[in-house]
Amino acid sequence: MDVRQEGWFSGMREQRSEGPVSGERVQVSTLGEAMVRLSPPAGERLRDSGWLRVHVGGAEANVAVALASVGVSARWTGALPDSVLGRRVADSLSSAGVVLDTVRWTAGERLGLYFAEIGSPPRPTSVLYDRAGTVFGSLRADDLDWATVCEARIIHLTGITAALAPGSDELVLRAAREGHEHGALVVYDVNYRSALSSPEAAAAFAAEVAPHVGLLLCRAEDARDLFGLTGDPATLANELANRLAVGRVVVTAGADGAVAHWDGESFAAPALPTVAVDRIGAGDAFAAGVLWGVLDDSPEDALRRGTAMASLAMSVQGDQCRFSAEEVLELARGTGREVRR
Repeated sequence: MDVRQEGWFSGMREQRSEGPVSGERVQVSTLGEAMVRLSPPAGERLRDSGWLRVHVGGAEANVAVALASVGVSARWTGALPDSVLGRRVADSLSSAGVVLDTVRWTAGERLGLYFAEIGSPPRPTSVLYDRAGTVFGSLRADDLDWATVCEARIIHLTGITAALAPGSDELVLRAAREGHEHGALVVYDVNYRSALSSPEAAAAFAAEVAPHVGLLLCRAEDARDLFGLTGDPATLANELANRLAVGRVVVTAGADGAVAHWDGESFAAPALPTVAVDRIGAGDAFAAGVLWGVLDDSPEDALRRGTAMASLAMSVQGDQCRFSAEEVLELARGTGREVRR
């Protein structure tokens, strides 16, 4: 039976969630692909497990959820199939308060999937992607209402999206250019994925988008592998700022914390002791914390909130960091209690 001919498909389409309706400028607008993640239970391997846990993920969507959870108004722009899986993604994001009014819905296309096997030492976490031919890969720059997408104080973009499919780099570049022209602060997270592009291609695109970027986020290993830089995180941040002519650069270094080159000054924050349950999404949570601090015009708060949100994200299963502002700030300030009663 063709469910569309029976009216089921069109009827369900009317019930899809589009998130809160934004009547005013949101604080952060982000653009990227969202996916459904399937994971075996902790301690089990993908090839042996009899069941899989379902989560919604995607770097930019994770950032939007984390921000909305702490009370920062956030919009996520992407493409979703008008299907059960597409609605699963929309429901997940809208339940956190993310605005979805710029999402492009398309019939007859597929949503990206990925499988994550969460390891514990000495076994690493492994990820297997199934994202070829997805609805987001067909999204083009002319498909979006840029005036609405860019109606925000911050535009958040990543190198993951730029490398996803032919034309995705033009989509991200257009978003950076439009955001800059609309007066938003453009934030670019290098977020290199070796499965998607070569180091040379990722570095070349970072250089191409840099003239529109006001804040660059980069892992220390990406600074090394893409740009050939060496040294401690503070040196890397300074070198990236000079190399790409970006005034604000944040470099993360795992257990060594994070540092920022911020309009000529240097700031640092240590990583917080964490027993990691699930590391996937921690970098996105960190980015959300940094953007939250940027909105408050505080580089110190940006780094402290970033490390706190990354730590909290690793304490729960799934990609999303759904913690309140109070929970994040208690950890960032060191005022939390081990047991709440």
